[in-house]
Amino acid sequence: MQNIVSLKKLCVEKETELEVIVFDNCSIPEVQAIFEKYKHSIDILKIELDKGQYDAINKGLNYVTGEYWTWLNTDDLIDLNGFSEILNYLKSHQPDYIYGDIETIDENGKSITKGSSGQISLTSLTTQDASISQPGSFFRTEFTKQIGRLSAYRFAFDYEYILRILKNNGIVVKIDSIVAQFRYYQESKSGSQDARFLMEQLEIAKLYGGNSFSKLSLMLRLRILKRKLIN
Repeated sequence: MQNIVSLKKLCVEKETELEVIVFDNCSIPEVQAIFEKYKHSIDILKIELDKGQYDAINKGLNYVTGEYWTWLNTDDLIDLNGFSEILNYLKSHQPDYIYGDIETIDENGKSITKGSSGQISLTSLTTQDASISQPGSFFRTEFTKQIGRLSAYRFAFDYEYILRILKNNGIVVKIDSIVAQFRYYQESKSGSQDARFLMEQLEIAKLYGGNSFSKLSLMLRLRILKRKLIN
């Protein structure tokens, strides 16, 4: 299930309006009951099959009317204090991509780690470290309309999208506060460290200018080999 939040009427005089769009890939009845309970808070709710996470988000983007948008995975959270800092910044600035730090929590909501991808650039993300802060990210709608939708990767579509923003000279701003909580499950897509996830990162890094002898490339190759040997 993908939740898209867009921000409307970002101004000092009025409170920021939020738009909540939910695309659900035909979840179990218990999840449907939650939709029913909170339907008054959901602007758009679509329950239909999709081709994967990237596809559900792209479908949701057809309904976004706000100035900025983000997507939130089912069990992840937006940190209210960090979110307020994002809103305050956006009331007087218009970056194309703004992000903050992330707190990793376990399935019970207990804090595991607090971390940051730091100040990113196209070079750093393709040659040194592919870490990004997607759950703490907000994108300017008009800019993302120009660069297109998410690409059809199963695991690393968010990594590719942020590289595309940088390649297209998007204005990027980092907020030094926790903006979201990422919920870690051992069996989650990224948590499992599936070799396919690492292979996609390697492929995308090359697509955006990375080379075979960079620190990132060598690290990814070693991790891919390790995962294949384990599995």
